Amino acid sequence: MFVVGGLCPLLLVPVLLRALPESIRFLALRGGRDREVGAVLARLAPSAPGLDTASFVVNEPKLSGLPVAHLFTENRTATTLLLWVVFFMSLLDLYLLSNWLPTVLNDLGVSISAAAAIGAVLQIGGVIGTFTLGRFVDRFSFGALAITFFCAAIGVAAIGMLGHSASLVTLAIFAAGFCIVGGQISSNALTATYYPTAIRSTGVGWALGIGRIGSIIGPLVGGYMLARHVDNQTLFLVAAVPALIASAAGLVLAMMKRPGTAN
Repeated sequence: MFVVGGLCPLLLVPVLLRALPESIRFLALRGGRDREVGAVLARLAPSAPGLDTASFVVNEPKLSGLPVAHLFTENRTATTLLLWVVFFMSLLDLYLLSNWLPTVLNDLGVSISAAAAIGAVLQIGGVIGTFTLGRFVDRFSFGALAITFFCAAIGVAAIGMLGHSASLVTLAIFAAGFCIVGGQISSNALTATYYPTAIRSTGVGWALGIGRIGSIIGPLVGGYMLARHVDNQTLFLVAAVPALIASAAGLVLAMMKRPGTAN
């Protein structure tokens, strides 16, 4: 079953290559792809005239050399490092909660099956948060991201404080998932819009790579605290700290003046 599950995404690659269009900005930046750009735009705006004969130009320089080096040029260093902080802390928190919530709930007296079901609410909240936060983040950018992770910190801390009530804990878990998972997906989108087209995938890829380090450390931190018999209230207060740090990084990003890159 594991092999089949692992092969399914690979089997979809030919379909996705044909069905998913390349980025309009990327095609225009490469040059000589006007017909492809026009075809994509025609799907978005069928009534727009002249798309099959128009020329498309992106006002961005073509960057040469090692792509990752450009993440730290043209005043991007601070933003890149802050984005890495957001991704690291967000995924640390997400994987800490995903791995240890059922165990903690079971220790509170909830049956194993019920603990697994309640723990799944984290991801349910995340799916809903992803769709709900899109318009909010699109309008308010990194400011919305800061608010989202601040609310995530409150939700995570509330899990430990409301341990006496299964319904209230479930609600807190839903709120935490709504904000953490939704905030992480929003971070992916905002990172992609920050960097120029030529290094956009590099910027997102490196941020996710740094985040994956956090996703490894998160469960280790949770396991260490449980092994030391840390009480649940303290455990979730500690777990709220990464979300709070991500919120602070998002706030700084919102206050910074962006360099002259594509929006």
